[in-house]
Amino acid sequence: MVAKKVSIGSKPTSHTEQTNVDEWVVNRNETLELTPGVKSTPQPVKMKRLTLDISEQLHKAIKAKAVEEGVAMVDLLRELLQEKYGNTEKQK
Repeated sequence: MVAKKVSIGSKPTSHTEQTNVDEWVVNRNETLELTPGVKSTPQPVKMKRLTLDISEQLHKAIKAKAVEEGVAMVDLLRELLQEKYGNTEKQK
C-alpha cells in the first residue's frame, strides 16, 4: 500500500484588522488603488432591467436582424436604444 502524500499550502499571513466583506465589495476599487502594483479597472456602469411586451412579428424581425449581424438580440437592442437616447445629457 502506497501512502498518499497531501501537501498543505503555506501558512496564511496574520492580519491585525478584521476585514468587513460587505465593505470591501462596495469599496474594492479604492482598496485596489491603495495596493502597490495593482491597477484598478473603471467602475462598470450601473445597469437597470427593462421589460416590455412586443408582438411576435416584431420579435421575429429583431431576432432575424440579430442573427444576420451575428450579435445577441440584447446587444442589438442596447445599441439601437443608445443611438436614440444615449445623449440625453446633451439634450437637456
